[in-house]
Amino acid sequence: MTEQELYQMTPQQLTETMLKGLVLQYEQAIFAREERRFDAVNNRLQKAYQLLEKLQAGLNDDGGIITAQLDQLYHYLAEQTLKAYIEPIRLEESLQLTEELLVTWQAASLKKDRSLVRAAHHERYEGMDY
Repeated sequence: MTEQELYQMTPQQLTETMLKGLVLQYEQAIFAREERRFDAVNNRLQKAYQLLEKLQAGLNDDGGIITAQLDQLYHYLAEQTLKAYIEPIRLEESLQLTEELLVTWQAASLKKDRSLVRAAHHERYEGMDY
């Protein structure tokens, strides 16, 4: 994905892309763990954590209760990602939660009747490898 493509995305599309990236990182970490490639597990967990930081940084402070709940969920997932080094079961739990969030996000995005606005805060998401 190019930087230009990222700038052309709406905030909703950008969030969806990052959630898909998070699912991918968790899936790849589980796969690498099963193959006992712990360096790859570490790399994938670091990328997952970075994605969670970017998702959290992109939350709008005026978003009300939904923003507060997403903030708590991202924080929880970040904690679980760190704990996955010691307790691998946390990976499966994090993957399941992230998949459910992605499906919910996609469903909510489809219900929008108004046109979506371009993100004014794309710089928060720059530099991420999806």
